[in-house]
Amino acid sequence: MKWCPPTHCVVWWLKSMKQATETPALFGPERTLFGMFTPASGTTMPGVGCLVLNTGVNHRVGPHRINVKTARRLAAAGIPTLRFDLSGIGDSVAARSALEFRAQAVADMKAALDHLEQAHGLRRFLVFGICSGAENGLALALADPRVVGLLTFDGAMFLTPGTRLERKLRRAAAFPLNAAVRASYPWWKDLTLWGAGDAAARARSLARLRAPLSPRPPSDDDIFAANAPQSSAADHEAKLQALLARGVALSMMFSATYNATDRQRDMLGALRHSSVFERAEYRFWPDVDHTGTTLAMQTKLLGAVEEWAVRVAQKVALPAPRRAEAVPPPTREKELHPA
Repeated sequence: MKWCPPTHCVVWWLKSMKQATETPALFGPERTLFGMFTPASGTTMPGVGCLVLNTGVNHRVGPHRINVKTARRLAAAGIPTLRFDLSGIGDSVAARSALEFRAQAVADMKAALDHLEQAHGLRRFLVFGICSGAENGLALALADPRVVGLLTFDGAMFLTPGTRLERKLRRAAAFPLNAAVRASYPWWKDLTLWGAGDAAARARSLARLRAPLSPRPPSDDDIFAANAPQSSAADHEAKLQALLARGVALSMMFSATYNATDRQRDMLGALRHSSVFERAEYRFWPDVDHTGTTLAMQTKLLGAVEEWAVRVAQKVALPAPRRAEAVPPPTREKELHPA
């Protein structure tokens, strides 16, 4: 077997493992929320910290440890970071309140900011979230003025009919040759199993054939069913405009998971002509998937997150506290009145 030199991402990760110092934290009104705090090393950005959010039901480590790597990377760049679990996820206890999911998530995230402010003196915050974390980050930014920067990856999409049609055509063309595409359709898997003698698969296939056809809502075409937009494009635009009016640094990144190409901000095609993009950043990654599966993908994603966070933190950092001026020692009486 031929030896291959380690990639930049692996070298950096091994180095960060040796240098990283992380502290577990319990916080919240009942101290039921759990997180890991990574303090900044080297030159710091006074008063600025970062909150890294859960992706779906993945705990604070994140898919492929992306949250861990993000926290350590930002800390090494001078930005202390907290990655934590929302109520009922990972090591955080389920909430006993009657709040609905989004409201409880906002309450949890505010508690995280309170902890960072009280325990570490941080007062301005950047927020990074993937998929559902992007949606939660948007809700937090709207609800808490301490958030000064929001970076989302594969957040809500507002696609045009043309983008949806293009995706369907691409998948249809790939169907005969791409096993992964075929496997993504339950009806195809059942047909295959039926051919192998699976009675349950046969029953499901026949039930599909007998079921009446009914139109599906547009959101059913989304690859992230749990992340389907809960508001209209106009509502989403109004939220983004509200953040920009407050001076929040906003960056929205999208992977190639839904569609392999992007023309004129296709993932937010319904907002294509909005003035939002005069101040907000939009980036499409044709070679990165939804969770940054490969090390090469992670290298690109982590580099982009660090570059954005450092750039924003430098702009919003609080003035460094002045050092107290040295006071000359009092003159002795004998020196004032020599004999």
